[in-house]
Amino acid sequence: MHIIIMRHGDAEPLKYDDRSRELTSFGQEQAATAGGWLSKHFQANKIELGMVSPYIRARQTMDIVSQKIDIMQQSVSTDITPEGNIWLTHDYIDYLLEEKKVSNSLLLVSHMPFVSYFLDELIGEQQSLFFDTSSIVVVDYQPDTHSGKVLEVYHPL
Repeated sequence: MHIIIMRHGDAEPLKYDDRSRELTSFGQEQAATAGGWLSKHFQANKIELGMVSPYIRARQTMDIVSQKIDIMQQSVSTDITPEGNIWLTHDYIDYLLEEKKVSNSLLLVSHMPFVSYFLDELIGEQQSLFFDTSSIVVVDYQPDTHSGKVLEVYHPL
């Protein structure tokens, strides 16, 4: 099982509220390039499930990525915001696997610091990796042990 953790693309500066920030044109390019990278790395160019934060910049990133690779189902999750609950999300993914709602690949598009903390939770060690905008980490996740290991890391240029 592959869990793909991605940070949204470059976003405009804070204006009124963090939730409403949109991608910059550079962020749109980053997301498209990252989507192209994903399409080259996954069998049949499909991802079973995409989970995305409700924040505008994350949803825009998911929309752009889904133009490059088929994401069979998408869901918005309020648990994967910048201050989201990593343990609840981990439990939810385990539930999805147990119930056979997903078995091969899951893409999660979120924010710092959530993506960094969630990666640490999945691999069981504190690495505190800083995700640049549109960075991706692919984790080989083992449902029987509820943990995984990092397979690949993509950082935009």
